[in-house]
Amino acid sequence: MTSPARSTHPKAALRLSALLPALLLSACFQAPAPAPVPATPPPPTSGTLPPPISSDLKALGTVTVNFSGLTDPAGLKVAVPGSGALGPAALTDRSSVQLKVLSHGTFTTGTRGVDGVRYLYATFLVRNADGSGAAYPTARQNLTLVAASTAGTVPNTPYSALLKYDGSPADASAATTITPTAGLMFDRGTERPTMLPGGEDLQVFAEDEVQPLTAGSVTRAFPFGYVVRHRVNTASRVLPATPAADDYAGVVTIGLKLPLQASVADDPYSFNMTFAVADDSVTRVTESPEEQALGNVQARATALGGAQVALLCGSSYTGSNALFIGSATTAGAPGNGRLTHLGGDVALKALPSSYFTPGNVNYPVPTETGLGQYYAAYPTTPSGPATTLTFAGQGTARGGQLNMSGDGAFTFTSKVGDGAPAVTDQLKYTVSDGHGCTSPVQTAPVNVNGRVWFARDTAAAGGDGRQDTPFNTVANLQNASAAGDFLYLYRGSGAMNGALTLKNNQSLIGEGSDLRVGPTRFLPAGAQPSALNNPAGVGLTLASANTVKGVNVTGTSGGIVGASVGQLTLMADAVRATAGPALDLRDGLVLADFKRVDATASSQPGVLLSNLTGFVTVLGTGSPGSGGTVQASGSTGYQLAPGNANLDVKLTNVLVQNSTTGLGFATPVGSTGRLTLNVQNSSFLNNGTGLLLNPGGSGTNDYTINGSTFSQSGTGGGLFYSALDRGSGATDRGRITNNTVSVGTTGTANGITLSQAGPGKGVFSVTNNRVTSFGAYGLSLSAGETGNGRLDVTLQGNTVSSPAGNGVYGIYVLSGINSADTSTLCLNATSNNARAADGSGLAGFALRKRPSSTMLLQGLTNTSDAGAISFIQSSNVPSTAQILNAPLNPQNGTCTLP
Repeated sequence: MTSPARSTHPKAALRLSALLPALLLSACFQAPAPAPVPATPPPPTSGTLPPPISSDLKALGTVTVNFSGLTDPAGLKVAVPGSGALGPAALTDRSSVQLKVLSHGTFTTGTRGVDGVRYLYATFLVRNADGSGAAYPTARQNLTLVAASTAGTVPNTPYSALLKYDGSPADASAATTITPTAGLMFDRGTERPTMLPGGEDLQVFAEDEVQPLTAGSVTRAFPFGYVVRHRVNTASRVLPATPAADDYAGVVTIGLKLPLQASVADDPYSFNMTFAVADDSVTRVTESPEEQALGNVQARATALGGAQVALLCGSSYTGSNALFIGSATTAGAPGNGRLTHLGGDVALKALPSSYFTPGNVNYPVPTETGLGQYYAAYPTTPSGPATTLTFAGQGTARGGQLNMSGDGAFTFTSKVGDGAPAVTDQLKYTVSDGHGCTSPVQTAPVNVNGRVWFARDTAAAGGDGRQDTPFNTVANLQNASAAGDFLYLYRGSGAMNGALTLKNNQSLIGEGSDLRVGPTRFLPAGAQPSALNNPAGVGLTLASANTVKGVNVTGTSGGIVGASVGQLTLMADAVRATAGPALDLRDGLVLADFKRVDATASSQPGVLLSNLTGFVTVLGTGSPGSGGTVQASGSTGYQLAPGNANLDVKLTNVLVQNSTTGLGFATPVGSTGRLTLNVQNSSFLNNGTGLLLNPGGSGTNDYTINGSTFSQSGTGGGLFYSALDRGSGATDRGRITNNTVSVGTTGTANGITLSQAGPGKGVFSVTNNRVTSFGAYGLSLSAGETGNGRLDVTLQGNTVSSPAGNGVYGIYVLSGINSADTSTLCLNATSNNARAADGSGLAGFALRKRPSSTMLLQGLTNTSDAGAISFIQSSNVPSTAQILNAPLNPQNGTCTLP
């Protein structure tokens, strides 16, 4: 049974539709002018556009509209806020927007008690002004009336004040059955609703898009509303700023449908509907359920310049820029408390955020952060069976690889080489609710920034460098990569053979380290490092700003070399060179950490660190040699030359042998560089000089030499510190502790030499060392040669002895090299057991001072020469002491500790 449409206008029956809730006031019906439709709609767009962006709703306030006369033969009446029709109890926020009723109507279809429905629509003119008429100085874009509940509405609905014809309250539960529609009118030919031309203003949203409007008096914003269009310009929704008093540039149609109650007397005669009024940053059109069969949403989107198209379940739209909303809750609490809805049993909660990954890697996204988090599943009815959503991957827009699980988890691998420069790919997928609704292909953005190239020596030929299809040669890896890329070496059968030259900002990662790009770990560290081996040259050549982790490197003429390394991170278990330097690193900021370094070199240092700021550590695993063996028969084993840089070096468990100098440190005159050196549990064997420290310039250096062995069978010394070319304000500090030193007795070498030969200051503690043989002196301590330098030495618990040979005195202490020297030597010597070479008949201590220099003995009370001899011998039992070239003229003083 169908009843004719009612309206105050005789032709209203041809214009009625479900334009619905709120803001209309006109006793006279006028249909809005239909929007122009292109003669031939454009064909559907193939391919995938970038994903639609999410609405950014900016609230202006709220407004409530009153519909009355629903069962009155005189016809529908619509009241606009501020018109006076609502009375003092009207729920109106006069700061929102100014509306004026243009037309309205109502009609019914179906049979009461079976499928009977009452449709309402109301069309309003909209002025860019608040409810009092004050024009806004800002233009409005996509102004939308979003259905909203407040404290005064029926809970979880935007409706209130439902009254029957007799003024008594209607059943409040009827509010939960009211649903929105597009603007509809009654078609007498089919006796069914048809589209009201120009009235397609229904808009649906993802649930989270409207959440910013839930604030203030709004307790719940619903994911549907009605969007204002320009009254004249159908290609625009902009309402200009500062309109004239009669300039209503916008128009909007609200449509609703209400199920007919059991009797006319029970039907609502009047009710209010409340809206939050908001600007929207996104131009979107919605294909309503009615428009799925009767309209042309693509033509409307095209007329607006390619607007986003929101789709509900049941849509057959195949055009571009589609956003599948699935369904929209029209009454009910957030979450699963749905009472009434448009569409199916799946709803978009939020547009997928961008995922981020480098190129060529397998990017796994688990269920909890996969696509399922963006969708809600609802039962067919509130008490019906649960709905399970199912996702299906449809590839990617750029030809990457997508493996998707039904729950929305996925693994993505980019197209080969994507990521440099950064690109955005699109995951293509569908989602189904299991009850007959499957989305068209949707997209989620994946920002591909940076890339990783993979290689494995056991990989099949023809690999493209991606994680599952790696290269099988170093040459392919190097040729494919560009500056800034990551290179990953699988362990494979043992080593990748070939020379590798990195480019600027590249990272080389092996299985000894996690593969991390930014904060994300893509591969965990394996049981062993990967290996890179070049049997015919340098193993790895660095550029600038490289990172190397988890890869052992072996070369012939060099292990790892870099002429200008920039900011370098270098973490490896082992670096080796069989005929050259294991490390040759120059000019940069370095963080380097090794378990062992091995080199066999001739005319070059085994390890050269030049003009570097930062930290270099070799750790070993517990005994000398486990940190590697370095040999440079014609040069220095470890050569440290920071220049004007500040370098920290820690060597533990290393073996340096058969080199001209085991470890050499030098900075030139005028330099400002600094060295912090820590040598622990290491062995220096058969070098010309074991450890040579020759600081110049103004830098303050710090040395810790502990628990190490110096065994030199030739004429070289053990530990030799000589500060000649120092700035007057420079200070060096050192701790030489628990070492064993043995040098040849047939030469003139000292076991340990500390010589503050030039300006500046040296502060050392020499404790608990054993010198078992020496050529000249076991320990030689001196201040003076040029200028007025000072050497402070705390000498405690050392044992000095030597078999017969060329040894002279056990410990030689000298202040001043010539008569003009004004240098100072301060000695605090206690508990030392010092003897001269066996059979020499000389003293354990020999003290000497030049006339202009100063000798300070800490704790001395009798400052005569005899008092000095007695003091030294009593403080260092059973040592003997002797003064050379008296007088000594010692003084009491306090020696600085390092």
